[in-house]
Amino acid sequence: MTEFIVRARAAPADPDRFLSQVGQGLGVEYLADIVRHSLFVSQGHREDVTVSLVLEKSQDFSRVVSISGASLGSLDDIHEAALLKAIADALRAGSVLKKHETRTDDRGISVTAKSFEQLVRERAEAGTVFLLDPDGDDVRKEEVLSELAEAVFVMTDHTPMPKNTYKSMRRQGVKKLSLGPGMLHTAQCVSILLNELDRLRNNPPLLND
Repeated sequence: MTEFIVRARAAPADPDRFLSQVGQGLGVEYLADIVRHSLFVSQGHREDVTVSLVLEKSQDFSRVVSISGASLGSLDDIHEAALLKAIADALRAGSVLKKHETRTDDRGISVTAKSFEQLVRERAEAGTVFLLDPDGDDVRKEEVLSELAEAVFVMTDHTPMPKNTYKSMRRQGVKKLSLGPGMLHTAQCVSILLNELDRLRNNPPLLND
């Protein structure tokens, strides 16, 4: 299972405030793009991908909205407004959650009251985690390819990640990964990574022992 964790530092965890930012130039719409690029393909969706959005602007705890292709039920549509409404619905259901509690709706969308740091720590304890960074190892390096298939990929939305964030991640074993020399939107990074994974699954690398 591939997972994309997206840290949305400026995105409100309150559902009404979340929806009120649509169209205001504050970047909320990017989250719909990220979900669409992560999960949906022509005439279907990816069952082996999860996208977890960490909305941090909250009066109590961050909310992690996770949508898994393995359990994804029926959505009204996959256009921007429908996806943003699905995220807001999850936030509304999760507004009463206590720390670390989770609630899942009948569409397979879950919301958890949990911090970005705790989520990354848990994933790093369980397996390979990459933080997208221009200074990281190239995604096509031979020694990197063998670790991609079941990895978790951490990135941010339009709001830059704090510079000292990686210090604690590095102690947890998180590695930096680069997709190339250009700065890209998060949704574009997701598409490139999924293309690399598709190619890798069809043509696994022959690595030396």
